[in-house]
Amino acid sequence: MANHIPREFIQLLLSRIDLVDLIDGRVPLRKKSSNNYFACCPFHTEKSASFSVSQNKQFYYCFGCGAHGNAIDFLMQYDRLEFPEAVETLARQAGLEIPRETRTFERTPVTNHLYDLLEEAAKLYQQQLKQSPRAIDYLKKRGLSGEIAKEFGLGFAPPGWDHLLQTLGHTPQLKEQLFDTGMLIKKDDGGYYDRFRERIMFPIRDRRGRIIGFGGRILDTGEPKYLNSPETPIFQKGHELYGLYHAQQLHRQLDRVLIVEGYMDVIALFQHGVTYAVATLGTATTATHLQRLFRHTAEIVFCFDGDPAGRTAAWRALLVTLPLMHDDIQIRFMFLPEGEDPDSLIRQEGRQGFENRIQDATMLSHFFFQSLAAQANLTSLDGRARFIKLATEHINQLPAGIFRQMMLDELAKRARVDIKRLKTNQTAPTKTILSLKLKARLPSTLRLAITLLAQQPALAKLIHQPLPQIDLRGFALLQEMVEILKQHPELTTGGLLECWREREEGKSLAKLAQIEHMIPEEGIQSEFLGAIQRLHKLGHEQAIERLIAKASQADLSCEEKQQLDELIRSK
Repeated sequence: MANHIPREFIQLLLSRIDLVDLIDGRVPLRKKSSNNYFACCPFHTEKSASFSVSQNKQFYYCFGCGAHGNAIDFLMQYDRLEFPEAVETLARQAGLEIPRETRTFERTPVTNHLYDLLEEAAKLYQQQLKQSPRAIDYLKKRGLSGEIAKEFGLGFAPPGWDHLLQTLGHTPQLKEQLFDTGMLIKKDDGGYYDRFRERIMFPIRDRRGRIIGFGGRILDTGEPKYLNSPETPIFQKGHELYGLYHAQQLHRQLDRVLIVEGYMDVIALFQHGVTYAVATLGTATTATHLQRLFRHTAEIVFCFDGDPAGRTAAWRALLVTLPLMHDDIQIRFMFLPEGEDPDSLIRQEGRQGFENRIQDATMLSHFFFQSLAAQANLTSLDGRARFIKLATEHINQLPAGIFRQMMLDELAKRARVDIKRLKTNQTAPTKTILSLKLKARLPSTLRLAITLLAQQPALAKLIHQPLPQIDLRGFALLQEMVEILKQHPELTTGGLLECWREREEGKSLAKLAQIEHMIPEEGIQSEFLGAIQRLHKLGHEQAIERLIAKASQADLSCEEKQQLDELIRSK
């Protein structure tokens, strides 16, 4: 059974935390007006202060990079915490105990003793490394210094089947816990033996620096060359990236991340100054990997072998990336010379030579069209038609935006077809595009009402009549906002937007919450009520139209006739 944090507690917590004090403790703020504070944004490099914090709204927004949110969001972005960890941090600060909701279909929560046990195992392996001339000699031959080995906590699992078992598994409970962490394997007869034997050990750390598993590299020839911890309650290979924790310790903001294939590649690159490399853990890159990286950087470079197998792996990575490709990120592919890996190449060329290769890496768009062109003959009509079909199937996965439009433009150019013709046959993207954007899609009256309510949630108290039923895109969002604020009139902007966490509407609401509407403070209430009144009028007119339309198709009931008469009279 897993513990879930009730929404009511989160709102209480946000009401107890002052966002200005929280941020000022990490980023010194300068007061600009009675309720607004500014600083240079901690999430991107800038010379002038564009990072705004509102005392009334309990909400921050950067006009430069768009970073925004409440106290929970700030800790998630600044301290690089996951949502539950950010809530726990704020709860400790506020002196509150987190209540828990229980859901039986989730897995059992993991306690800290598993992390502690893996930390003990890492220390044991590090001691064994110091006592093994053979292991030390291997690392020296691979060109690793003692300093880099210490930085990454490298160790050595000695020969034998029960070294870890005998050292740490003193009780049946400890044996079972070691088994839970993947460090022991169960025998058919119920006993245990060590999973890792006679291998260089690489501790795998999560975003908080806790050891969650190990990778082991065999010293001599043999299979498997690399052995990873299995999936455990605290280790999921598709979620973690080796080296990310170390990169975060050296960079507040990562300008780019280089994804390579192995532990030794990451460590060799770090030793030579390329301190932004990470590696997947025996799996292909997943969407979860990429989503985690996009929290820290806007540029990712994949590094693969230049042979057919490497290009096939690169194409698979591209397909995973497409649904996540927003206009503000950049993806490139770096292909290595035959017989080389990042470890060997950086030792030959040094940091500058290696980073020159990164700069010259192939852009995603070029690799995309290059790969598809190899599957079709662009000199024939049939070939170009096939090329268009293959490309559009993948372009449809891209989120709506400038990049998607540019990919269509490039497709039209390469296939030698008119872009208008291509768009006519273009299928809609599989992902629903919400109507609530900051442009003309949202009617001005409705957009004004939502904007003012997002900025001043207390305006909901002025609505005394239920909102009408209106057939208008985005109107359901206003209804939901009013309903929430009727139940929780104390909510600030930051608290209100918390209700839309992980929902697409939340991004648009965050922008509306910070937009300049140019309405004087003394006129905001009348403007808001005017917008609500106009929406009531629209609802009134739509109700009349619906009844008239029905009357043209069939007879109205007595009740409907009376309703129509009253609506027309009141109009």
